[in-house]
Amino acid sequence: MVCAAAISWGHGGGHGTAKPAPASAEEIATFSTAKPVFARYCFRCHTKSGKKARAKALKHLDMTAYPFGGHHATDVGTVVRKAVTGQDGKAPTMPSDDPGAVQGEDLAKILAWADAFDRAHAKARR
Repeated sequence: MVCAAAISWGHGGGHGTAKPAPASAEEIATFSTAKPVFARYCFRCHTKSGKKARAKALKHLDMTAYPFGGHHATDVGTVVRKAVTGQDGKAPTMPSDDPGAVQGEDLAKILAWADAFDRAHAKARR
């Protein structure tokens, strides 16, 4: 499966360089459902072929292929969830040209994928 995105929102913590563990069946299924949403809201900036792609964004999160690459490859579920929903009293930061635009069923698909990613990769982050 191909998916492209580089997310350049404010975040805390360090930058991982490791690749995530192999995807679980649940993660692959939820990614398949969420992929059109990523394409609609994320790929224009976070894929190498995206019209608004920039090196800085791709370094953070490169969604050109799945599993995603970039500094946040190992914590991408948490990073994407925080960017599209806002957390800790902060507003959403993505998509950068329309923060908070991902809503309703589209948001539910992204969050289902983020949850599945986090479950599949929980051991790797310990």
